[in-house]
Amino acid sequence: MKRTRYRFAVHVLTVIVLSTSPMTLFAQQAESDDTSFELDVMTFNIRTADGQDGDNIWPMRKELVVETVRAFDPDVLGLQEALTVQLDYLQSEMPEYRWLGVDRGLNGGVGLSEATPILYKYEVLVPIESGTFWLADDPNPPTQPSRVSRIVTWARFHHLETHRQFYAYNTHFTLRGGPRQIQAAEQINAHIAQHPPESVVVVMGDFNAIAETSETWHAATSEGLRDAWVVAEKQEGPPLTSNGFGPPPEGREGRIDWLLVGGPITVERAVTVLHSVDGRWPSDHYPVAAELVIRSRESRGQVP
Repeated sequence: MKRTRYRFAVHVLTVIVLSTSPMTLFAQQAESDDTSFELDVMTFNIRTADGQDGDNIWPMRKELVVETVRAFDPDVLGLQEALTVQLDYLQSEMPEYRWLGVDRGLNGGVGLSEATPILYKYEVLVPIESGTFWLADDPNPPTQPSRVSRIVTWARFHHLETHRQFYAYNTHFTLRGGPRQIQAAEQINAHIAQHPPESVVVVMGDFNAIAETSETWHAATSEGLRDAWVVAEKQEGPPLTSNGFGPPPEGREGRIDWLLVGGPITVERAVTVLHSVDGRWPSDHYPVAAELVIRSRESRGQVP
């Protein structure tokens, strides 16, 4: 099913002043699981603005990043390698989104550090709670800026139209495969396990490990999370997400950017988003997007 979207539309914003805080208001509203709703999500490693990338430096491709996001128009967007200068630009060009997250603090947050922010359409969703934890034995903020682990940003969202809620996670795993990646996957699964049974969960990220074959993928999907690409009713684009600022080579495969889902979710379409202009690509990764249906109670017995 192809969804109708109006790209590049001008949004008219209505400001409502509430006498109570949003958290108090939503806590008072009973969540209903009788209503299904559509949710479009995307994960996108936008490549740091601090890289030595020649003709592919951030100022040369930042407009393409905006075009690529808007081509799919996700409700929730997880970014990796995002620096403050990049987030400031994206916020100014895409005012329909707000974001949450923190820099992981490498080198005091200067240079090759990053945030893994979650952007969301604030006219559709409201975050009820959120946080960041470090993928280390101690998940709290580090005390030594030169020894900083990767991070996970997470949030619980309230869907304004249906009053349904779901959890979103966004991360960027270390390049070092093996035990560190597996421990990171186990840490995320342990955090998800704290939520009520049958919670709706979406995990976005650059996992720096090949989907379906790596030990990291098997660890990440060992506790109930499902790979959106694998379970999708329809797949579009190549099964490849790292590109070196170029088009996908014919026959090459390797998905290191994944969308994982948990709970009563149907994946209608999963897409490796290919967008370039005059031979220029927005990043050295292709974003991965998915059209999801968060199922109602009556339809939960259906095949996801």
